[in-house]
Amino acid sequence: MNSKRNNVRLECLANDLREQMSILTKEPVRIHQILKTKGILAWFRKLDPEFSGMAIRTQSDIASPSKRFMLINSAQSYGKQRFTACHELYHLLYQEEFTVSQNNAGKFDVKEPEEYNADVFASFLLLPENGLKELVPVDEQEKDKIQLATILKVEQNYRCSRITLLRRLKDLKWITAIVYDKYARNVKSSATEYGYSPDLYNPTNDTELVGDYNIKARELYDKGLISQAKYFSLLEDIGVKFSSFIDDEE
Repeated sequence: MNSKRNNVRLECLANDLREQMSILTKEPVRIHQILKTKGILAWFRKLDPEFSGMAIRTQSDIASPSKRFMLINSAQSYGKQRFTACHELYHLLYQEEFTVSQNNAGKFDVKEPEEYNADVFASFLLLPENGLKELVPVDEQEKDKIQLATILKVEQNYRCSRITLLRRLKDLKWITAIVYDKYARNVKSSATEYGYSPDLYNPTNDTELVGDYNIKARELYDKGLISQAKYFSLLEDIGVKFSSFIDDEE
């Protein structure tokens, strides 16, 4: 499949997922909604800053549905976390014969076709072309005419990183490498100067589990299939401490 046809396919997949989730073109992708709707277990936690995330898909037998899991590094910026999650969604929902991928989000490495596809899919999912056309003034859609105020408005609206937005605009041929390099600098300070919170550009360092892991653990405990000690151990694996149960009882 040639590059242009492949990109059209990826864009169709991204737009279709937005439609499934009833997310308008001008709205930011609701990651948690997709994870819960698609039955994907996701763990956001602080890891080595150089690690972006990973995804695993397993299937015990042909008759059973596949189990899907992603790990996202909350030590990276909030915008990068959202990109990584969208990248992993491609692997888990659309890549054929997928089992595992790790720490490849955002490299756009054409030498690794499925990793490249995941990056392109993520950019389409986060930043749909029709939405960009609605948010960016028509005169700023001409080559290198977009203003910093518009850049900030769009990235804050879609909750994406500056680099993700600039790459998307460059692929649309709205900006050249010169403007790309200009706006890629001083990202947080420019946001503060225009009155925006820097939270989008900072790590969250959160520990959060999205999915039914804790519910399943409780079901196993209630049915007597695991001991109380094992139940507490499973909860501690996701950051829920035993002491919190003691406090509740007191």
